[in-house]
Amino acid sequence: MMPQSQLPYTFFILLVEAQNEWCKGSCGEMKWKWGNVPIPIQHLAGLILGTMLQVSVPRPIFNDPRVGNILGLVIAATGIGIVIWSVIAAGHVDIESPQKLVTSGPYARSRNPMMFAWTLIYVGIALVANSVWILALLVLVILVTHFADIPKEERFLENQFGDEYIEYRHRVRRYL
Repeated sequence: MMPQSQLPYTFFILLVEAQNEWCKGSCGEMKWKWGNVPIPIQHLAGLILGTMLQVSVPRPIFNDPRVGNILGLVIAATGIGIVIWSVIAAGHVDIESPQKLVTSGPYARSRNPMMFAWTLIYVGIALVANSVWILALLVLVILVTHFADIPKEERFLENQFGDEYIEYRHRVRRYL
């Protein structure tokens, strides 16, 4: 049996392989760019610190960890699906230094689908790990994301794309 820690990664690989197989000959060139899969440092830091606290002073969320496993895997899988959809929608655009504003796919519904997706993955991991600490640190992760990362990114995009980004910002919500 596969360790639980490998399940999200395995699910991600299976989704990519399934799409590659499904698209053979009909989707044209695959639009996958690994550089467009940024892992936000605040999410990673929250997971690491929360795990350290959980190991030192265990605080489970559920008495029966199977509840967290089921909920967590569904939530994390949803987040992984949104990450995959976002990367495919971005195509060959380098999201770290874009020359084109991506407004299709999940970007038509959210200006920050990746941040939303990473937050879902974070929550899923917290539930699977059955850790109050990881979940509690989510508040700090969200605050850093909302007040530091997103405004910086929005200023960059407004400078890069001007009126096109301003119109997009008015048309599409920040998160959902």
